[in-house]
Amino acid sequence: MYRRKTGGWSQHLDFMTLDLLCLEVSMILGFAMHFGFQPLAKNRVFWSLCIAAGFIDLMIMVLMDSYHNVIHRDSFQELRMLMTQTMYLTVGLVAFIFMMHVNNLDIFSILMPSVPFYALICFNVRVLWREQLRSRLHMKNHTTMLILAKTERLQDLVVRMVNHNYDGYRFVGVALLDDEPNVPEAEEKMAQIRRQEIKAEGLHVVTVRDELIQYLVNSWVDEIYLDTPSDQDLPVDLINDIMGMGITVHVAINSMDKIEARNKNVEWLCGQVTFTTSLGYVSGRDLLLKRIMDIAGGLVGSAFTVLLAVILGPMIYIASPGPIFFKQQRIGENGRKFWMYKFRSMYMDAEKRKQEVAAAQGQQDELMFKMEHDPRIIGQKQLPNGKWKKGIGGWIRDLSLDEFPQFFNVLKGDMSLVGTRPPTVDEWERYEPYHRGRMSTKPGITGLWQVSGRSKIRDFDKVVQLDREYIENWSLILDWKILLRTVWVVITRKGAM
Repeated sequence: MYRRKTGGWSQHLDFMTLDLLCLEVSMILGFAMHFGFQPLAKNRVFWSLCIAAGFIDLMIMVLMDSYHNVIHRDSFQELRMLMTQTMYLTVGLVAFIFMMHVNNLDIFSILMPSVPFYALICFNVRVLWREQLRSRLHMKNHTTMLILAKTERLQDLVVRMVNHNYDGYRFVGVALLDDEPNVPEAEEKMAQIRRQEIKAEGLHVVTVRDELIQYLVNSWVDEIYLDTPSDQDLPVDLINDIMGMGITVHVAINSMDKIEARNKNVEWLCGQVTFTTSLGYVSGRDLLLKRIMDIAGGLVGSAFTVLLAVILGPMIYIASPGPIFFKQQRIGENGRKFWMYKFRSMYMDAEKRKQEVAAAQGQQDELMFKMEHDPRIIGQKQLPNGKWKKGIGGWIRDLSLDEFPQFFNVLKGDMSLVGTRPPTVDEWERYEPYHRGRMSTKPGITGLWQVSGRSKIRDFDKVVQLDREYIENWSLILDWKILLRTVWVVITRKGAM
């Protein structure tokens, strides 16, 4: 019977327990450095803080998935993950202290040494435990696996498998799937592999397809790796025969290697086993964290929008009588239509004049219209000496103040803080298939394009490339980096138009 590997954070309870112990030890050491060990037992406030720190750290471990691939990470990757976890823990503890008004204990004098202690102790404990697990995994390598493949696939397949044998299998040999197997030729290839890879030592051709069942009857084989040829149908009868013997079968679907996608998953969907692929991949946990970040940022941004409306509203109305807010139908995630809000920075007839102005600039066929001196912007006019003077509309756009009402779109769920810029309906209708990929995620107020050049990037294909790069490599850390870079871009007004 196949023992399925546990997924998610719950398979790393050992690391979580060790981390929590390291945290408590670090807190005690931090307390002792300031007050000594004697008053430790009677200080209820300190022990309450220790319990709170444990809960905060536990929540961060689960939300960050701190132990993903922990057995196979190198020391640098481990240190980077631990420093990120420690940073979030520090922020969480400081927030807890302020919310609970803990003021009868010199908390920060305790935290100052405790946080470095935690990072140092926890890093060393993780590394030592990881090495212990690796050693134990190697010693308890009792699960045997037989590789079923065609001769032509042996070189790439066997080398890859022995070098990525993270689950601790002991390979007992290779069975040839060729209709007319040439055993001497296959064994010669295996000899080359053994000379090339020390991990392949002892691997030989042990049987062929016609003799496979009898071999399995009389041999110790726990699991089988079946490398299915991409040009042939799945050998269902063979799989059923092997499975009926109580042997676990892992089927590699090689034809899917040709699909140019980083994210490939096998799922049970609507009663069928399906192979699922997409441009980008996000877990439910990450979506929840991104939405929490959007709501927090949306609330703060909406508050600033109300204040800006009080200041900018009269200025916009005086310069161009009409509503201070502008709404326009845009395209959201996967083609959904929604109304996007902005502070009005253009005259009331701007939409009617768009085609006229675009034609004058030779951009009537462009998928993204950008103009350095747009006469539709409120107060924008050319002086007799040829220079352009900016009005209130120009300054609003330079400082990106016109974007603030989109925080309401973020709260509604139509947009995110970080994403791709939503196109207008007429732009969307002219998209090529490749362009559509940039809208496979929720649009954002800012994004990789904005912080990589903003309006200086006129080539729409370059914009699409940046957007697809964001989708394919998305992470919460990337969102934070883009948000920080956005602040700098707005302050320096880089790429503004």
